[in-house]
Amino acid sequence: MKISKISSYEFKEYNVTGVEAEINFSKKNNLKIILHEELATPIEDQDTKLINEFEPLLFSVDMETLQLLESKELDIDLLTLLDGHHRFDFISRNNIDAPIKVIIVSSEDVNIESYLSEINIEKAYFMNILESKNFTTNSNSKFYLKIDNDIFSSKEILDIYDLYNFKRECFQNGFISPFANDNDINSQNILSFTSIKLNEFYKENYLFPPKSTWITPRI
Repeated sequence: MKISKISSYEFKEYNVTGVEAEINFSKKNNLKIILHEELATPIEDQDTKLINEFEPLLFSVDMETLQLLESKELDIDLLTLLDGHHRFDFISRNNIDAPIKVIIVSSEDVNIESYLSEINIEKAYFMNILESKNFTTNSNSKFYLKIDNDIFSSKEILDIYDLYNFKRECFQNGFISPFANDNDINSQNILSFTSIKLNEFYKENYLFPPKSTWITPRI
């Protein structure tokens, strides 16, 4: 898909420059959009004029930063959605035939951290849950969760997807809830998981649970 009328976009709080453009997703001409997270609750408002209040959607493209910034026109077939899953779902579900503002950054400039979580139940009970899943503190696995300064991993967790399936289970059972990374941490009940890599978004037919990634830059 060719995207013209692009301009430079400077992030206020990050030393990153991207490009700003508009895309009509109802006429995306084989442009593939990679999503990576499930929705907690879709936008219920049915008024399509709501798009006028939306912040731009944030995407990355597999292109060097310099090449992206020097392009007068983009000819791309794949974009990865970094921020705006609820807004994109609303736009797609309503098949909105209108140009949507987007910010596109190079994948070189994307940083992904684990979106923090807070334990909602007694910590001792949560530790029992970890023990039942064979989590221990003496494993050297790359796939782990961290509570305070303690790292737990399990031989039953073979890859990043197993780990985040466990996180999904914890969310669904109300054991944990999202805790924004820019909040002050005043508790020892905050946990993080192994950070997801950008290329791990591309597993076919797989979405990570809601609030799995804390991605910068942020709009």
